[in-house]
Amino acid sequence: MREISYPKASFDTKSPLSIYDFSRFLIGHSLHSLFGDIAVEHKRKGKGGLGQMVEELFFKYDINSNREADFSEAKVELKCTPLIKSKSDNSFRIKERLVCTMIDYFELVDTKFEDSHLLSKCQLMLLLFYLHISGTPIYDYKFLFRILWQIPEKDLLLIKSDYETIANRVRKGEAHLLSEGDTMYLGACRKGPKGDFPQNQPFSKIKANKRAFSLKPAYMRYILKHVIDSGNNYFTNYKSVDKSSYELVTAQELEDSSFEKIIINRFSQFYGLNYLEICAKLGITPYQAKSKYADVSGLIASNSKNKRISDAEEFVKSGIMMKTIRLRNNGMPKEAMSFKNIDYQEVYDNDNWLESEAYEIFTNRFLFVIFKPKPGETIVVHNNKTRKDVTEQSYILDCVFFWTMSPDDLDSARKYWEHIRENVLANKIQLCNFWSISDNKKFHVRPKAIKKIQLTPNPHGGEAEKYSYWLNADFVKKIIDENS
Repeated sequence: MREISYPKASFDTKSPLSIYDFSRFLIGHSLHSLFGDIAVEHKRKGKGGLGQMVEELFFKYDINSNREADFSEAKVELKCTPLIKSKSDNSFRIKERLVCTMIDYFELVDTKFEDSHLLSKCQLMLLLFYLHISGTPIYDYKFLFRILWQIPEKDLLLIKSDYETIANRVRKGEAHLLSEGDTMYLGACRKGPKGDFPQNQPFSKIKANKRAFSLKPAYMRYILKHVIDSGNNYFTNYKSVDKSSYELVTAQELEDSSFEKIIINRFSQFYGLNYLEICAKLGITPYQAKSKYADVSGLIASNSKNKRISDAEEFVKSGIMMKTIRLRNNGMPKEAMSFKNIDYQEVYDNDNWLESEAYEIFTNRFLFVIFKPKPGETIVVHNNKTRKDVTEQSYILDCVFFWTMSPDDLDSARKYWEHIRENVLANKIQLCNFWSISDNKKFHVRPKAIKKIQLTPNPHGGEAEKYSYWLNADFVKKIIDENS
């Protein structure tokens, strides 16, 4: 195969922008198309194999085991990360979280974030996104986008907080209880085949899964969106100001308190108030809408900046979900908790629970906002569409908390996903084949639409009815009872 010519070693090893600029010669090509059979001969095994080949063949420097950044003089870390192309709309999606560096539990307990090699591995990164196609040799993966990403100052404060959360768990002898839902941007992801490589930890005789520091899929989607929105195959925020839609907390606030404490404290002055009283305190006109309790919760959390909390910078980057729940008189939620529709193609293609969309959903951090009925009290709210006043039960803000699924519940979620995948692979995408509420297994499958059937592509061809991931109402009650 003919080798494509490009300037050899024509970049300044001390300049991040020079390294980033040189990487343009890789975009649109695979290592095989650039280097012919030499790429085949240099094939490396393992998830880091492609990155090592890029270092050796493209950037012409020797592989080493140093803990500093790959381009040490420029303090730039090289990361090759896979994308998957959706068959339904040809869009690109993140295949997996970005692994930064392995976690040494014994070293972690005595190492400050500022002194960690994690910081040197993620502070400034050259991200090379490539298209992953199952069964394709790594030297034939085509590189699509290049991004020189400098983690913004405020993000570093949150990542530092995540680092300390993980470190404190290990210091308590709880490395075996670590969960990616414990943190916002930085996760402690499991490593090894199916994550089953238990190892010793300090302060406990219980062995813990092998884990690595990683940037979560939500954060990687945030980064990818920049290059997609630019309309180019390149993007950099190096030495630039991060322009997000809106932020919930400032860097100055994070210097004095944690993100979670800041958000929960904002709700404290609204406890015991009903919808009308909350609107009056927020200075807004009450309105009749199914989303009104979620709307005022978003306004409280954002200091009245925006009712759409899911658009906030911190929620976009972390994947945190806010769930607004109204209770019945007996303390049971009025309804089960729904999540996104099941992507049957994703379930069909992905045989790894740890990289599945379901795993990301159920290892997310959740912000629960609970409203309970006030016995004997009703409120009157005007409906702008019907131009009529509506009298309804009064609910008061009862409690607010952040929650992460426990390891035991996450194991149930894995079995839930495996059962879904088994039926998708067998082309048994009918409601009668999935877990139902009556099975009492904490999770179930059913459609969100009530009045009419909605269809979505079936990986076996044709269409199938849309179903969603759900938590049972009694499971949600248990979560609330344990955290109220």
